[in-house]
Amino acid sequence: MLGVEAVRGEASQHAEKERILSRSPLARLTSPSRQALLEIGRIERLARRQTLVQQGAPTRHLVLLGAGRVKVERAADGRVFPLGHRGPGDLVGEGALAGAAIAAESATVLDEGDALVMPLAGLDRLLVADPAIRDALAAALVARQLETEARLGSLLLCTVEVRLVDFLRAAARRWGQPHAAGELVSAPFTHADIALLIGSTRETVTLLLGKLKRAGLISFDRRRIVIRDAEHLATRAASA
Repeated sequence: MLGVEAVRGEASQHAEKERILSRSPLARLTSPSRQALLEIGRIERLARRQTLVQQGAPTRHLVLLGAGRVKVERAADGRVFPLGHRGPGDLVGEGALAGAAIAAESATVLDEGDALVMPLAGLDRLLVADPAIRDALAAALVARQLETEARLGSLLLCTVEVRLVDFLRAAARRWGQPHAAGELVSAPFTHADIALLIGSTRETVTLLLGKLKRAGLISFDRRRIVIRDAEHLATRAASA
């Protein structure tokens, strides 16, 4: 029989898995599909600079992020292209679900956190046997594709200020925490980080953040951004 501490440990692990799954695109799965995923997954603590996926190497796991921040990028012709930052509720390594045996991008942990890690060998068996899991993951892949297309459209059609505001709103959804002045983006994005992600320069991002601060829409707390007026920030993007 399991001892009391072992039972408590199992209960704690199960609760952590549920927390992460509930924030992911697979949140609507019900038993027994949900339980099957939880059984093959394990909780992993993510350390800064840890490599989750290496471009050019086989992908062996699907990762559901519970906390922290992961940078996804692709190298080509000696240059590195940022594909985005993933956070709580996001998938990492999902390209393997579409049949890519070799990773087309790298994923590196920027801010420590945790994740539910599922081996592709076990996940592949579930995909064959369970239509609900198959449909949920297919929907997640479509959502990622639409997000990528929207980002490309924004880079081509929107002003830098609109792209910055869209970035801030998305960052608040992923990393937002209550703050006395509004909502704190807990992930410590530098101006250079933001510039890479929205296709601009650090100097321009600094100027625009200052403009938004003077307008009373954002402020700063220990180098982190605070969204002071989300409603007017959205209105500004729509009218720009």
